[in-house]
Amino acid sequence: MAKDKPYYPHGPIGSLAILAKTLGVPPKLLSDLAKKASSSYTPFVIETKGGKQRDVYEPKYELKRLQKRINSRLFEKIEYPHYLQGGVKDEKQPRDYIENSKIHAGSKFLISLDIRNFYENIRIDSVLSIFNHLFKFPEDVSTLLASLVTREGRVPQGACTSSYIANLIFHNSEYGFVKKLRDNGFQYSRLLDDVTISADRLVPQEEVTKTIKYVAGLFSEHGLRLRQSKTKVERADDLKSAYTVTGVWVGHGTPKIRRNERDMIRHSVYICEQEHAKNRYSEDYHALWNKVSGQVAKLTRLKHAQAPKLRHRMRNILPLYDSKATASIWRETEKMLKKPKKSHTKIGVINAYRSLIYQLGILARTDKALARALRRQLQARFSGVPSKALMWE
Repeated sequence: MAKDKPYYPHGPIGSLAILAKTLGVPPKLLSDLAKKASSSYTPFVIETKGGKQRDVYEPKYELKRLQKRINSRLFEKIEYPHYLQGGVKDEKQPRDYIENSKIHAGSKFLISLDIRNFYENIRIDSVLSIFNHLFKFPEDVSTLLASLVTREGRVPQGACTSSYIANLIFHNSEYGFVKKLRDNGFQYSRLLDDVTISADRLVPQEEVTKTIKYVAGLFSEHGLRLRQSKTKVERADDLKSAYTVTGVWVGHGTPKIRRNERDMIRHSVYICEQEHAKNRYSEDYHALWNKVSGQVAKLTRLKHAQAPKLRHRMRNILPLYDSKATASIWRETEKMLKKPKKSHTKIGVINAYRSLIYQLGILARTDKALARALRRQLQARFSGVPSKALMWE
């Protein structure tokens, strides 16, 4: 049965020694990693869809491995309420942007909110509260864990633990807001920093203003603010309104995508077919096919009637490797086979091995025998390479 608030169903970790044992590292290493955590990131900049620059921090290997264990051994043990829809690993009740849209499908009124600079404005005090009050860990355990998942006192975007922290940041108050909203006839969901509130009735402006102010109060408790430019209020009967939740149209009882987006996807498949006829081997075509395939996958996810036909067309125009690329893969495979066994546990070598296996899957479209032979040699040589999940454990 789904909980109304995040719930940790296990007993607390009572000491640093038990924490070290739980995370599978020596106590001294745990302490050392916590002390130097803020300097254990590689910063880089990405461009958002809106063209803005965003700072992202990739944890270095040792810290990343420890954060992965914090996820699998602590955060993934939490039982999350259904209104939290992003960044949660849940096999029984999967969460993603499609499932998020289903909560609001068939509604008549939408309020969409966005939290400004979400991750970088989550301070270490709020993270400490998660470990102190949700997990009920003692102060020393909570302080060390908070050090491991923050950078310079804030939650870094790019760390694998950050999405779980984002879900749990309002652990002791969000459920109360959700309950009151439900009592007033609203549905609420949050996909990390995207908040959606819907109603099965048209809502007067005065109530809209009051509701937005009420929810903004939840965020302000943690020093967070709404991004006013992204606040949207929409009616389902307004034909000029996009009426979407996380990119999916929810004007009917089942989430869909608008006709213009369906037309765009069909046109993208057509463009892909034209480019395939020109040069199916180029890197640009490989990138184009992957992009369009992702668009078709959205139709498939929404069970659209045209999805099977478009997927069939995409299978008929798969990107291929030419003789130059084939020779390059062969050379890289030979280099990989010469790597000493002791290097097989290094993250760079493991990633290179997996990349080659992926490329051999594409090579098999034109030279199945060669691809099979090279794959067998690689798999025999790298028989002990762990799965992605086990690699971080």
